[in-house]
Amino acid sequence: MRRYGRGSQVAAVLVVITGVALLATLAFLVSYPGVRQIALTAGVSPALAGLYPVIIDAVLVVACVAALALRGAAWWLRLYAWLSVFVLVAAIAAVSAVHAAGVSLSHRPAAATMAALPWGLFLLGFGLWLSMLRHLRTAAPAQRPEGALWWPWNPDPDPAAAAETAGPGTEMAGTGTEMAGTGTEMAGTGTEMAGGEIAVAEAESEAPSREPSLVAEALTSGHT
Repeated sequence: MRRYGRGSQVAAVLVVITGVALLATLAFLVSYPGVRQIALTAGVSPALAGLYPVIIDAVLVVACVAALALRGAAWWLRLYAWLSVFVLVAAIAAVSAVHAAGVSLSHRPAAATMAALPWGLFLLGFGLWLSMLRHLRTAAPAQRPEGALWWPWNPDPDPAAAAETAGPGTEMAGTGTEMAGTGTEMAGTGTEMAGGEIAVAEAESEAPSREPSLVAEALTSGHT
């Protein structure tokens, strides 16, 4: 039953995603002529007028994705994302309504608006991107691989974490140095022992030669 329930939930999510994607595509196709016509009315060339609907819808997709990604973020980040979605949808709907109603726009305000619109949308998309990075940076340290001092969402390593990570290696290096020192002391002790054995051997080798000389001296003193 659990498997069946989980499968039905996955199927429902896929159906919803497909439906939303289809609605977004149809809305783009329906609103495309109106936004393009407004751009032409503002004096934009026909070659560039077709880019305005694409730019607006691309930023709308970014805002929707950011709204989903920032569900667990601070309230002001979520508000920024959802406010961006509502403003973009309202702007597209207003442009489509103006085009459908045949309302004539003043050339100079419309031209100024169309000239500043791409940069305003770029600023909006960049702000959403920074909001996502800020949220992921605070949420992802728990998902950072063990032992990694650098992580894309946490580029500034924590000194304490770095010290903890470097600690075992430092301790191992210190242990290796102590073991090397112990080995050196053992080698010195072995050298001293070898020197002592050599001295004993030399003393034993000299002992027989000294005994005849002592006997000869005793006999000489006896004769005298």
